[in-house]
This record gives sequence, structure tokens and C-alpha cells, in this order.
Amino acid sequence: MKKKIELEVAEILNRMPSDLALVILLREKGGTRCLPVLVGPLEAQAIAIGLYRYKMPRPGTHDLYLKTLETFDATLTEVNIYRIKGGVFHSHLFIEKDSNVSYIDSRTSDALALAVRSGAPIYIEEELLDRNCVRLESSGAYSLPITTASTEVLKEAMAQAVASENYEFAARLRDEINSRTGSDDDNDINNDESDADLT
Repeated sequence: MKKKIELEVAEILNRMPSDLALVILLREKGGTRCLPVLVGPLEAQAIAIGLYRYKMPRPGTHDLYLKTLETFDATLTEVNIYRIKGGVFHSHLFIEKDSNVSYIDSRTSDALALAVRSGAPIYIEEELLDRNCVRLESSGAYSLPITTASTEVLKEAMAQAVASENYEFAARLRDEINSRTGSDDDNDINNDESDADLT
């Protein structure tokens, strides 16, 4: 059985060179490895509401989902990030009812929003984490692996790199974009080790 690592939502960062996405930084529990997940502003807001325990006048979608589970005597027992492909994270929600456990596919942003509200643990296979993790430097800076960024974000970053005449970096971004659009490879893990510096 493959080893699973528990993650926790450490921070929500606005360090992207674009207003299209924010970074949800997942940190290995009791360790130093971090996994940056890019999400949209609305998704980041939903995670922040649960993470920081903001009180809302009416229940949001994720609160309603958990309340529905509770009404039917079901529990969200864990979130599992099982694939990272083309900058898209794929997750499963594990639901337990009457000692039976089922799982359903979920957007990772929704899975994280549910996890921070319910206290359900977040897991990822160690191999997948190792291929995509970053380590925070003492200055708080870090490098975001190109493989974890969406194609849309990469295209905007490439345009900005060209505009600033950073052609070497633009070429690396172009190669990553082309590898996604020109291949139907179903491998769960992308082995490109290029990093986009976000300091």
C-alpha cells in the first residue's frame, strides 16, 4: 500500500502574477514539504471562510453540504488528492455512513473548503507530493512548480515574460503548454521539474 501523507491548509497567498488565481499552500503535517494549489478568487474565499471561522449570516454551499451529510447520519472522513495533471488537482471525498465508506470525485478547491470546515484530514500519496512539492525558504519565498499551474495561468505568465523580454523563461513556459496540448498522456504525475519563481 502506498504511503499517504497528511496535509494541512497553511496559508492563502496572493503571489501570482495574475488576478486569475491565488495560492492555497498545503503543508505536510509535522514536516517541511509544501504543496501549492492554484484556485480562483471565489474558491479561495470559500476556503478562507472555513479556515478562519468567519461567521456568515446564511449558510454557504459547503456548509449546506456538510449539514446535509449530518442530517442523513453521514460523515466526511477524509479528503484524498489523488492526481495532479496539467496543473489540475483531482480529489476524492470519503463519506462514511453506517460503517460503509464511499468516495466521490470533487474539485480540490471544494474538497479543501469542506475539510477546513469539518476537520476532515487531507491526504496525498507521498510519491505525488514529492514530485510536486516545494520547500519554503527562510525568507518566506518559494518557487511554484510549473506543473501545478493551470494552462490559462501559464499562458498569461508567458505573455508577461515576453513583454519583459525574459525569453528563456517564456520558452520554458511555452514548452510546458505545448506538452499539455500536444499529448493525451494519462500519467497521473507530470515529471517536468521546471519552476516558476514567485518571490
